[in-house]
Amino acid sequence: MPLEPADRLPAAILVSLVAALLISVSGRRPNLREVWTFLAAVVKLALVVSLVPAVLAGEVIQSSPLSLASGLSLHFRADAFGLLFALVASSLWLVTSVYSVGYMRAGGYPRQTSYFASFAVCLSATIGVAFAANLLTFFVFYEILTIATYPLVVHFRTEEALAAGRKYLVYTLLA
Repeated sequence: MPLEPADRLPAAILVSLVAALLISVSGRRPNLREVWTFLAAVVKLALVVSLVPAVLAGEVIQSSPLSLASGLSLHFRADAFGLLFALVASSLWLVTSVYSVGYMRAGGYPRQTSYFASFAVCLSATIGVAFAANLLTFFVFYEILTIATYPLVVHFRTEEALAAGRKYLVYTLLA
């Protein structure tokens, strides 16, 4: 059963969150971990691309608001600019996933599972920012993006990386 355009907005956000969970539990099976990465990247890109015809026709696609409290809701919409941003981000995720798998495997780098899981959460947050229909939604997903990128900053866990991670958190959370 195909999703309605309004339902594709949260689906595009959730697909990489689900992938992050699947990647995390597949840590001892690198091939499976990478299948989840590629599958989620393709599904996310397909969901975003499926919105293009409606937006090119002048529609603004909106999801139903998720009410958090009186007057506060998470709400998503796809207009031309947001969709362009989502298209760029989801396209690049597919390309960088191919590069990252080769790079991480060839270098024998540690913590590849946490790298790919964190990267997937970053993509969910990025698409959430792209489709934010109000300031609260933008803020929530921007903060998720800020926190989700921390493990990528400190990935090698060297003293220098940890110091950079502390600076990163101070600069981004105080800003």
